[in-house]
Amino acid sequence: MTSQIFANIYLNEVDRFVKHIIKPQAYLRYGDDFIIISDNLNKLKLTREEVKKFLVENLRLEINTQNDIIVKAKRGLKFLGIKIFPKGKTLNKRNWQKARARLNLRNISSYSGLVRKYSAEKRIKEFNWIILDKLSEEIR
Repeated sequence: MTSQIFANIYLNEVDRFVKHIIKPQAYLRYGDDFIIISDNLNKLKLTREEVKKFLVENLRLEINTQNDIIVKAKRGLKFLGIKIFPKGKTLNKRNWQKARARLNLRNISSYSGLVRKYSAEKRIKEFNWIILDKLSEEIR
C-alpha cells in the first residue's frame, strides 16, 4: 500500500509536466504505468523523448524499454489487464483465465463486477454459468 502512495507522490511531478507543459490529447497514469494519447505520430515521438528526458534529469528514473511502445488505437492497447479499443474495452485473456480459476464464494462479487464491466454479453453469460457451477460445488 505504501509503495502506491509513494509512487503517486513521487510521480506527481511527471503528471504536472505532462499536463501543463506537454499538454497531450489525453494522459492517464496509474501507479508507475502511464499512457499518452495523440493523433499525431511525430508529436507523440517528440513527447516520448521529452518525457524520458524529464524522468532521467528530474527524477532519476528510466522507462522500461519493453513497455515503451507506440500503438495504433485500432490495434488496441493493453493497459492494466484491459485491452482498450477506440470503441470499447475488454478483459485480456490472462485476467479472464485468472478470474475463472480464482473464483470462490468470498470473491464472486469482485470478479463478477470485473467481468461485467469489461466483457461482452456472451462472456458475461459464460461467467454466470461458472458462478452457478462454483456455488453448486460449495453447497454439496
